[in-house]
Amino acid sequence: MDKLYHKMLRIIDRLMSERYISAWLIALIDAVLVIVAIFVSGTIINIKESWFHFPFDNYSIRFILLTIVVTCSVLGILRVHRSVIRYSTFSDMIRIMFALLAADVVLLLINAGYKQFFSDLNTDFFPKQLVFINFFVTYILLILFRMFVRWLFEKAYKSGINTELNTQVIIFGAGRTGTATANTLRSASRKYYIKGFVDDDVNLVGKTIMGCRIYGADKLEYLLRYKDIDSVIIATNRLSLQRKNEVFELCHNNKVKVLTVPHIRTWSEGRLQENQIKEIQIEELLGRKEIKPNQPLIEKELGGKRILVTGAAGSIGSEIVRQLTGYNPTIILLDQAETPLYDIENELNDSHNELSKHIIIASVTDKAHLEKIIDKYRPQIIFHAAAYKHVPMMETSPYEAATTNIIGTKNLADLAIKYDVEKFVMISTDKAVNPTNVMGATKRYAEVYIQHLNGQGKTKFITTRFGNVLGSNGSVIVRFRQQIKDRVPLTVTHPEITRYFMTIPEASRLVLEAATMGQGGEIFLFDMGEPVKIRTLAERMLKLSDIEVKEGENIVYTGLREGEKLYEQLLTDKENTLPTYHKKIFIAKTEVTDEQEVESSMANLVELLQNGVTIQQEEEAIVSNIKSLVKTFKSNNSRFEALDKKTAL
Repeated sequence: MDKLYHKMLRIIDRLMSERYISAWLIALIDAVLVIVAIFVSGTIINIKESWFHFPFDNYSIRFILLTIVVTCSVLGILRVHRSVIRYSTFSDMIRIMFALLAADVVLLLINAGYKQFFSDLNTDFFPKQLVFINFFVTYILLILFRMFVRWLFEKAYKSGINTELNTQVIIFGAGRTGTATANTLRSASRKYYIKGFVDDDVNLVGKTIMGCRIYGADKLEYLLRYKDIDSVIIATNRLSLQRKNEVFELCHNNKVKVLTVPHIRTWSEGRLQENQIKEIQIEELLGRKEIKPNQPLIEKELGGKRILVTGAAGSIGSEIVRQLTGYNPTIILLDQAETPLYDIENELNDSHNELSKHIIIASVTDKAHLEKIIDKYRPQIIFHAAAYKHVPMMETSPYEAATTNIIGTKNLADLAIKYDVEKFVMISTDKAVNPTNVMGATKRYAEVYIQHLNGQGKTKFITTRFGNVLGSNGSVIVRFRQQIKDRVPLTVTHPEITRYFMTIPEASRLVLEAATMGQGGEIFLFDMGEPVKIRTLAERMLKLSDIEVKEGENIVYTGLREGEKLYEQLLTDKENTLPTYHKKIFIAKTEVTDEQEVESSMANLVELLQNGVTIQQEEEAIVSNIKSLVKTFKSNNSRFEALDKKTAL
């Protein structure tokens, strides 16, 4: 008997290597069970009613033939046989019940029609009580069959046959997402073998899901050390960032991979796909709770409007475009980078072909061309994301930094007033606070200028200021990934250098939110969370790649670059903040700049950029001009520190 049992398990195990049992085989077994149910029902009636001679009288023959045809037809029409039997659920039981009820309704209608129109003696075509008894017998047999198959498959799965060839996993999270993950792993393939669940909820400890035990979180380290676990799948959205990092560190120390499951809203038709279960990314170890935008307010402010996005092919600009697509606008995408602009155009054609859009290659520094574009499309809202952003490069190229970041902003802002644009939203940076480099100082200069313009026309000028964006073009994460791929050391400028980080979608959502609440003249600050040491970031990325961290070998320190500072700030010393209705967004109260000083400084800068002098003279003059307006601009680790010394003298 024991040999027969294990032989059966091996047969089931082979069947499990297939994606599912043939639907035709299931339909055939269901048909056999329908026939068996008919004879069981007839036998029950025989015992109860002496006049009934099943299956030899006319009543019986009629009932047998009609019931087989009607019941099997309804089961087929409702595609009951298309379910994956090994993963039958309560919904499958409900579907079977409704199918059998529908079949019995058809049988009773046939019986009533015969009795009304064809029977002279007003007799039944077949006994009605036979229909009711057959319903229960058939339902029980079909359900028992499915429960038996599921039990066999679970036994074969739990028996551990060939599990040494599979990835043995622990699922962290025994809730809805965890259960769905387990179902997906078992139904998709035998690649994964579930050794159990782990959950922080003590009320779940000791219980089972699909025959797998739920362990307390305090047992995770024991399981990783002694149960030969290959991977831990984090399948819960309730895990805090700190707890997620603790789980990651524990897994890394035991050489166990960490996989994650995306949010349930991203599942296709509400079902998790195996290819959605992926290795955890660095962004997930730095991220925070999801920001939920005020959709009705954004829809009211931006819905159906003509919106110009400059820098539309960049990291932030392109994500703003993606988020705007949900509000049925007409979007004018402007950028001077041909290939990235072509890429975002193709993306929109594939995902939002119905979107009204205009793709324009242009530079914000060309005011004449810019005016023709604005005159033609008459945008109601402008999101200005076009800018040079790399600190070391702008430190060596102050002419380009000033031309694009300052004059480009001036061109666009002046035209916004001329053409009565409703709102002008500028994307700024935390490097504009007490700037130590040319890039940050040019962004602060642009902030001052558009604040100065606010109130001079119908346009409301709004600034949004935030820190580094995870995964943006040229960001430290992208660089580290490339260095890991190239198998070269990760370069960090200083052991103590820290930065604020935010994901691209999160930053873009907050930009839209700030744009809707802005009334003009505000600088909106975003809650950037806690700053992260770049050294820590590098260590985590090495661990994610299963590389042992060795300072001096795979992490090397290169020294601070020109204009770079150890810590970024979001507010100057003379600023304070006011809250808004959104807990992640604040308004900075900034120092007032004299309007005449702004106009004079800008006029001087325009003249400097047009004069033909030597590069050194030009660069020093440009930076001196910026320093004269942005008085908090003190160069650090830069050749322009000499200008600060001259000013001090």
